Amino acid sequence: MDRKDFLQLLVLGSAAAATGCLGSCSKDDSTGSTTGASNVDFTVDLSAASSSSLVAGTGYVYDSGNQVIVAKTSASSYVAVQAPCTHEGVKVIFNSSRQQFFCSQHSAYFSTDGAVVSGPPPRGLKQYTVTQTGNSLRITG
Repeated sequence: MDRKDFLQLLVLGSAAAATGCLGSCSKDDSTGSTTGASNVDFTVDLSAASSSSLVAGTGYVYDSGNQVIVAKTSASSYVAVQAPCTHEGVKVIFNSSRQQFFCSQHSAYFSTDGAVVSGPPPRGLKQYTVTQTGNSLRITG
């Protein structure tokens, strides 16, 4: 193999490797795993044991499918956003001390309305409507 052939293979191989790497670093939006759940409509019972983290402090819970995270941001305020990060679909958590959602995969932060604060996510988290009636939170969107 001469130098020209070697360089062509090297360039083509590098381009193919870079394309493969870049492609694997993002989710295919056709799976819906990073675009947020559609037709969301569920209720969180604040008096249930499974909701204790929401009642005790500024904690969080997930819906049964782990597609929505509901967080308590203050004594009487709750927010809900999609749980899978828009970068690679890793489930976010709520960091109460920063009042932000956090994805541990690449240290990404999102504001309580889902906007990207830092990190590699290409877009913010989908936000859902939270309506409180007594001890019930209804999450829709």
